[in-house]
Amino acid sequence: MHSSARPRARLKPLIRGRGRVAARVVRLGFPVSLLGDLDPETGRLAGVDAAGSVVALPYLRGSTVGPYVLWSAAVRGKAPLAIVAERPDLLLATACALAGIPLFQGSVTAECIRIDLETGEYERC
Repeated sequence: MHSSARPRARLKPLIRGRGRVAARVVRLGFPVSLLGDLDPETGRLAGVDAAGSVVALPYLRGSTVGPYVLWSAAVRGKAPLAIVAERPDLLLATACALAGIPLFQGSVTAECIRIDLETGEYERC
């Protein structure tokens, strides 16, 4: 390994995307509900601008309407670029599949990452 190479890590891909992107990471240390915590018109999630970012959270809580709220944000261009969950569930997987948002299992502590949306391999920006 070349001395200037950055170490890479890997998240487990559950809903794969395409391409490699660099994005800001919005880390939420608490579970959120897509119904109530996500404003599909602005992309604010629990009071934080999450549009176009990678959202990292422990797990999702909420109702079956949540996937439609995430889909609504996606069609407006206000959804997260990807979601990383420590404990993803079927509701979150359904939401991401419906909205076309890559979903990964794991955790991220960096403030910005370059991520392969298909493999989940990433490094800090």
